[in-house]
Amino acid sequence: MLGLWDLYSRAMRLKADLASDAVLMLTTLIWGSTFVIVKDVLEQWPPIAYLTVRFALAALVLFALFARLVFVSRLREWRAGATLGVLMGGGLALQTMGQVYTTPAKSAFITGLTTPLVPFFALFMLRVRPNLENMVGVTLASIGGLLIVAPHGEAGINAGDIFTLCATSLFAMHIVLLSVYARENDARQLTVLQIACAAMLFIGFWVVLRAAGILITGNSPDFVTRESLKHVWSTRLAWQFVYLTLIATVVTFLLWTWGQARASATHAAIIFSLEPVFATAFAVAVRGRGEWMDALGNFGAALIVAGVIVSELRLTGSGKK
Repeated sequence: MLGLWDLYSRAMRLKADLASDAVLMLTTLIWGSTFVIVKDVLEQWPPIAYLTVRFALAALVLFALFARLVFVSRLREWRAGATLGVLMGGGLALQTMGQVYTTPAKSAFITGLTTPLVPFFALFMLRVRPNLENMVGVTLASIGGLLIVAPHGEAGINAGDIFTLCATSLFAMHIVLLSVYARENDARQLTVLQIACAAMLFIGFWVVLRAAGILITGNSPDFVTRESLKHVWSTRLAWQFVYLTLIATVVTFLLWTWGQARASATHAAIIFSLEPVFATAFAVAVRGRGEWMDALGNFGAALIVAGVIVSELRLTGSGKK
C-alpha cells in the first residue's frame, strides 16, 4: 500500500507533467497559427529578409528583458545557445523558403515528420531509449503524418516540399539537444542566446544572398533573386510582424524551453506532431475549405491525436516520459 508521501510525490509529479504538457501544447497551437500568416507575409517579402527582421526584433526584445542574464553568460551557455540557434535558424530558413512554393497545410504536415526522427536522433546522440508508450505514440503520429503529408488534389512533390523535408532533420536535432540544454541552463538565458544567435545567422544569410544578387549576372537562382525584391510595408503586414515576433518567437521560445526542461525529447515531439492539425484548422478558417483534408487526411489527423493521448499513458512501470 502506498504511503502518504508516495501519493503526494506522484500527485506533484503528475501536476508537473500536466503543466509542461500544457505549455508545449500551447506552443504547438501558436506555431500552427503561423503557417497561414507566414504564407501571407511571403507574398510580399523575401524569406530570409522576413526571418532577419523577425528574429532581430525578437532578440532586441529579449535582450531588453533579460540583459543581465546575457552579460553573466559563460562560454558554456553561449555554446549551447549557438548550437541551438544554428539548428533552429537553419531549419527555419529551409522551411520558410519552402513555404514560398507549397501550401501552409502541406508545409505543416511535412514539418510534422520531425516526430519519427526525434527518437532515432535521441538514441544516436544521447543513447536515450524511448519507453513503450512514447514509441507507440511516435508510431501512431508518424503513420498519421504519412497519411496526410501529401493532401489529395495537389500536384506531386515540389521544391518547397524538398526544402521543408530537409528542415525536419535540423528541427529533430534541435529538439533532442534542447531537452538536454534546457535542464542545464536558465530557460530565459537559453532563449535569448539562441534567438540572438539565430538572428545573427539570418543576418549573415541575408548579406550573402544580397551580395550574390548584385555580383551574379544573368540567370540567378530563384532564392537569390527573391532576396532582391522590394520590401513592401502595410498596416496589416506590421501587425503580422508584431504577432510573429512577440507571440510566435519571444513567448513561444520561452514557453518551449521551460516546458522541454520537464519532458523528454520524444514526448515533446509527439505533442509537436499536433502542429499540422492546428495549422490546417487555421488555414481553413483564413483561406477557406480548400485547405481542408480528405477522409484519409482526417484519419491521419485522428491517429496523431491518438498518438499524443497514448504517450500520456503509463503502459510500463514508472519512468520518465
